[in-house]
Amino acid sequence: MTSIRTIISTGPGRLHLFEAAISLKKIGMEVSIITGWIPGRLFSDKMLNFMGKFVGRAGNLAHGLRKRTPGELSKYEIKSCGASEFFTRGMMKLSSYHFIPYANSAVLGWKFFGLQSKKFIRNADIFHVRSGAGCAGAIEKAREQGMKIIVDHSIAHPKEMERQMNKIFKRTQFENNKYTETNPSDIFWELVLEDCMKADILMVNSDYVKWSFIQEGYLADRIKVVQLGVNSEFKNSKQEYNASDKIKLIFTGGFIERKGALILLDAIKILEDQKINFSLDVAGSLGSIKIPDWVKESKNIVFHGHVSQLKLSELLIASDIYIFPTYTEGAAQSVKEAMSVGLPVITTRQSGSPIVHGENGWLVENDNAEALAGAILILSKDRKLQEKLGLEAAITIKEGHTWENFAKDVLKLYNEILLK
Repeated sequence: MTSIRTIISTGPGRLHLFEAAISLKKIGMEVSIITGWIPGRLFSDKMLNFMGKFVGRAGNLAHGLRKRTPGELSKYEIKSCGASEFFTRGMMKLSSYHFIPYANSAVLGWKFFGLQSKKFIRNADIFHVRSGAGCAGAIEKAREQGMKIIVDHSIAHPKEMERQMNKIFKRTQFENNKYTETNPSDIFWELVLEDCMKADILMVNSDYVKWSFIQEGYLADRIKVVQLGVNSEFKNSKQEYNASDKIKLIFTGGFIERKGALILLDAIKILEDQKINFSLDVAGSLGSIKIPDWVKESKNIVFHGHVSQLKLSELLIASDIYIFPTYTEGAAQSVKEAMSVGLPVITTRQSGSPIVHGENGWLVENDNAEALAGAILILSKDRKLQEKLGLEAAITIKEGHTWENFAKDVLKLYNEILLK
């Protein structure tokens, strides 16, 4: 089949699906994408960022929304479900005032998106939908029109997430705030799993995610792993590796409990108590995590907040070791970005990263600050090991985790499912 027509539905938000659409179009596929609100010309970046103050995206809402209109896709290929996004944001605002649990708001918003998206579901061979966005009859509409259904799911099974998150609850007595976030056992994740069960093929982004679904009884032959690409902003490479008196550590992404923020701080405290000379850069938004006073007072720890991709690349290259002690992910893009610039990485198996321990990265047990501190000390004293892990990591990403490879793998998957 030379020309496959696909509809990609992102649901609220953007995820990786715009990059997916662009890469598929580049290899000759007919692609349209259904997404949320697309601001018109009358909306300046300043105005959008002002609006962002009301939805918790102060200062960077414009940056995210502009990514919904990439130059590689024409305006005719991008379909907007703006009403559902405004409704969703309104419901979540009500959640912040404790009128309705966040999960209930999310379910209502995603159902509205699924309902609104149905008017765009026509004249295609494949309906490629983010898990959760196929609700309210969207998947059924596509199937009625003879389309094959690919459900794109990018995090571990909710039961696996719940098992991992329970480790945090036991360690810290931390509990999810039902008015600000979802919990793996709530009704939102039931909605997501319904889509996963309706798929002809469940497309996931790591072997870890596939494993987590098989553990819950999902058939292995209905799950296909397709590795996401890493953006071109991270094409520059680290040139020098050091085992100096001061080790430069970095963490990127949301600094939250699930991603191992508390474990990282505990490991850093171990280094402080041992008088280890270090610095730690944290590039990413701070969640609801409580930062201890000793961290706030430390001159060695810098919280940069949200930074540009260029600045992020510069911070990565200037560092010695990347730390990401997450409890559960899908396939953490932040880890792959660090790998792509040649930075040695310490992470967990649950990051879903393409790391073979001791060959292109270093794996530690999750929920174990002592193991993390020990790994930091091992790598900090061994320049040759840093260099080996960093160089092999860069090769792993550059050879196997590009958007070109992603497009070829998805096209192969589309052809296979259409021939069944």
